[in-house]
Amino acid sequence: MAGSALATSPAEAYSKTCNADQTAYYSICFDGSNDSFIVDDLRPDGERAVVKWYAYDGSGREGECSDANGSLNGPVVCDYDFKEGVNNYVSFMGFTRDGASGPKHNESWVYNGYITPR
Repeated sequence: MAGSALATSPAEAYSKTCNADQTAYYSICFDGSNDSFIVDDLRPDGERAVVKWYAYDGSGREGECSDANGSLNGPVVCDYDFKEGVNNYVSFMGFTRDGASGPKHNESWVYNGYITPR
């Protein structure tokens, strides 16, 4: 199609790693261009959507980002400052849970996202 063009540079095109749960409970993303996780609760089931992450940047940090504002109210963005480096990455997974510390349900696969965009 003549006239169509990419709106992002190649580096930006590979900076975001996302997955929408196949049963549509939530979606999770890691945006390496600004060190943030995006989590979106997609099902009105009374549970919150959560992304659990581990940083492989020499810091040993780990954490969680959750969408506890109700389903279908737009995503929650959690910003972090990870150490930049060609080999630095985060691993992350999504799940749902009842409350801040309930057991995990609907666990996703584990994904990797590069801290420094490739």
